[in-house]
Amino acid sequence: MGPAVDERTAEKDAKGLVTEIYQTIGHGETDSLFSLLGDPIVVFGPRRGDAMRTRSDALVALGKVVDPKAKKHAQLHSGGPWVVTSEGGHSAWVFDVVHLDGQMLAATAILSNTDEIWVVTAAALAATPTAKQVKAQAAKNAVVPPGAMAAAGIDPNANAAVEKFKKGLVEPQAWGDDLASRSDAVVAGPSAGDVAHGKTAIKQAWKARMKANVREAVSGEIAAAMTPDGQLVWISAPVTRVADQEGPLPLRVFAVYEKEGTGWRMIALHEALALDEPGSGTAFKKVLPPAPAPPQSAPATAPDKKPDDTVAAKKKPSAKSKKKSPKRPRPATDE
Repeated sequence: MGPAVDERTAEKDAKGLVTEIYQTIGHGETDSLFSLLGDPIVVFGPRRGDAMRTRSDALVALGKVVDPKAKKHAQLHSGGPWVVTSEGGHSAWVFDVVHLDGQMLAATAILSNTDEIWVVTAAALAATPTAKQVKAQAAKNAVVPPGAMAAAGIDPNANAAVEKFKKGLVEPQAWGDDLASRSDAVVAGPSAGDVAHGKTAIKQAWKARMKANVREAVSGEIAAAMTPDGQLVWISAPVTRVADQEGPLPLRVFAVYEKEGTGWRMIALHEALALDEPGSGTAFKKVLPPAPAPPQSAPATAPDKKPDDTVAAKKKPSAKSKKKSPKRPRPATDE
């Protein structure tokens, strides 16, 4: 990967890549994105069938949304990209909420830097409907994971992070502990405005999440890969999420793990949904996470005796104690 890059320089250049992509889309110059995307690249969302694994497929899909021949190009407005670079300055991840021709999209992407050239190597884009819309469509079984039918694969180098990801499905607090340990972490939910940045906001969001017994189960194949510098791993999978007072909700999880010593720590979590035909999400709702274990009851204990009763019981002579005590035997003597 070459020598380490200064942190500020890496962050500036990574943000420069994001800005250039936005400007290129705004100008309708989709062909100019060729050099800004890695190959291979993995892109999920925002529809059920949106899952691309090559640069060509990604550009073709984008061209259907951003028509370079249109008289009026797509209007793209950014909420301000949140860019976090890795140690060494050769990889980064970014989260942003953008408006594309009036549609609000949440995006998480993985960036890689080789020989001072930054490119996108993975991305997840998702629509962000209101909570009311999500509830209405969930009742129709019209909610599905974005890229639900994607062919998936796990990079062997990402296996350790994948195992930790799976553990968090069973023990959700493990994800929360990771995310709340970094001031630059992000948690994004499926509905509009459901975004938490930093330790305090994530702790509050996760506290509410645990109180509602939010839990998830994988309802499809897991995909994962490590960046060439070995500092980041992205993991994505279709899941079904359940919570108290809520019905099952099919989602796609896109998580980012960063290298921490000899292990991995989650630093970004993006949960997304896609809206499809009524009934299309039924199959995903059949895969449900286990119910939380009931709290263990404390073992029964005998009621404490009152101190006065205990003392009185000791002082009160028994019937046997009223009898005359026998004489003590004389101690034996050595003869």
